[in-house]
Amino acid sequence: MGLLDGINQSTYYNSSNSANYGDYQFTSLENIINAFMVAYVGESKLLTKVNRTDVQFHGMRAIQELSYDVLKSIKSQEIEVPVGAIIEEGSSIPALTMILPQDYVNYVKLTRVGSDGIERILYPTSKTSDPFAITQNLPDGSYDFGLQKRTVTITPPVNGGAGIADGDYIVLCFSPSSYGANLNTLTSMGTTQKAHFIFDSDSNPLDGTEPGDTTTGIEFYIDYTVSDTALTIGTNLANMINVLGKHTATVDGNGLVTVVYNNALSSSSAPGEGSYNQNEAASGLGGTSNGDLAFAVTITGTNTGSDLIEQLNSDGIAASDTWTNYQSQSQLNQSTYYEQDLLDMEISVEGRRYGLDPQHAQNNGSFYIDNLRGLIHFGSDLSGVTVILKYISDGLGTDAEMVVHKFAEEAVYKHIAYGILSTRSNIPPFIVQRFKKEKFAETRKAKIRLSNIKIEEFTQVLKGMGKQIK
Repeated sequence: MGLLDGINQSTYYNSSNSANYGDYQFTSLENIINAFMVAYVGESKLLTKVNRTDVQFHGMRAIQELSYDVLKSIKSQEIEVPVGAIIEEGSSIPALTMILPQDYVNYVKLTRVGSDGIERILYPTSKTSDPFAITQNLPDGSYDFGLQKRTVTITPPVNGGAGIADGDYIVLCFSPSSYGANLNTLTSMGTTQKAHFIFDSDSNPLDGTEPGDTTTGIEFYIDYTVSDTALTIGTNLANMINVLGKHTATVDGNGLVTVVYNNALSSSSAPGEGSYNQNEAASGLGGTSNGDLAFAVTITGTNTGSDLIEQLNSDGIAASDTWTNYQSQSQLNQSTYYEQDLLDMEISVEGRRYGLDPQHAQNNGSFYIDNLRGLIHFGSDLSGVTVILKYISDGLGTDAEMVVHKFAEEAVYKHIAYGILSTRSNIPPFIVQRFKKEKFAETRKAKIRLSNIKIEEFTQVLKGMGKQIK
C-alpha cells in the first residue's frame, strides 16, 4: 500500500530526468479526482451521485484559486533585454521589451542580474505608459483611417470540375512594382498588372482553348479533371494564388475561396494593388452550359478604411511618442547624487535625502507592464542587461503542471466539495455553510504550512532586531 512501492532508490537517484526529483511532495489532479470520487461520492456518503466532469471542473478551479496566493509560484524566465528590434518569422520584438509568458497571470517580481550573480529588484514606474498613438494627417491634425484591403470571394461550381471548361480562367490584378522573385521562371514583368489563373484539363495549355498569347500578364495553370469536387477545385486555386505572393487565399470546407490583397487599395480608379478587372473576368470565365460563368465572384472593400491607424516608429513598429521618449532617456542615480541647476554641480545627498521618493531611491532600473500588447517595457539603462521575471500562473497550462503540494491537498478536496454542493439544488443551507467554513479553514492552514517558516531561521532574524540604534 505504500506510495513508494515499485520505485526503488536506485531508480530515483539515477534518473536521467531531473524533473522527477522532489516530485513526491506533489500529487496530481488526476489522483485528487480519483480519491474524491472514492471518499466523497457513493451511497451513504456526502454526494450520492456526481459526474466526474463536475469534479474535474471544480478541481481545476481550486488549483487556479490556490495558485494565486497559497501555492508557491516557481515559474520564472530569464532573458537579455533586447537592444534593437528583433524580427523573427514575421513578428517583431521592440527594443527594451520582454514578451509576457504564455501562461502569465501576474508577476511576483522582476530583477536584474549583476556580474556577481546577485538579483537586484526592479521597481515599477507609474509615471509613463505606451498609449495607442493615433496617426494624424498634417497640418489639420485629422485622424488617418488608412486604406482598406480589397477582398475577392470566389465560389467554384457546385459540381466541381464538371462545371468548368478547359481554359476557363480568373483574373486578379496587382502592382508589379513590388512583386518579388517568387517565381524563378519569371524574368521580366514590365508593366503587367494582371495574373491569370487558368484551368487546364488536357495538360496542353497551348492547344488554342486557353487564353494563350491573347492575355497580358502572368499565367498560372491549374490542372483539374471533371471528377474533381468543388473543394478540390477551390483548394488548388487558393494554393496557386498564394504562390503569386500578392494575395492571401483561404478556402473553407465547401471550396469557397476568400482572397485578400496583401496591400491596401492605392486608388479607387487606377488598376493595381487591390483592384480587380471585372470585365476581363467575365469574358474569361465562360461556363460550359448556357453561357453562365463557371465561378461566382464577389468583391468587397472600399478605398477608405474604418479603423484608426497606430503610429509607427523608425523601425516600422507601432510605438507612441511617450514610449519612444522614455526608452531614450538615461536614468538618474537618485540614491547617490542630485544635480543643482543653479550651481551646475553635483552635491552628495548623504544625510540630505529627506524629500526623496523611496520608490525612486535606487538605480537598479524601472519597468512597466503594457497588458494591451502583452509586453514588459524597461528603461534605457537596462539595455542588454539580464533580467529575471518571476510570475504567477494559474497552474493549468499543461497536464504535467496540474499538481498540488501535499500541504494543500485537503484544501482542494474542500474546494471541490463546496463547489459542487453550492451549485446544487435541494441541499440544506447549513451543509453548504459548513463546507464553506471548512474550505476557508483548510485554505488558511495550507497557506500557513506553505509559508515555510522555520523557527531557527526566524529566531536568527529576530536576534538582529535587538541591536541598538545609535
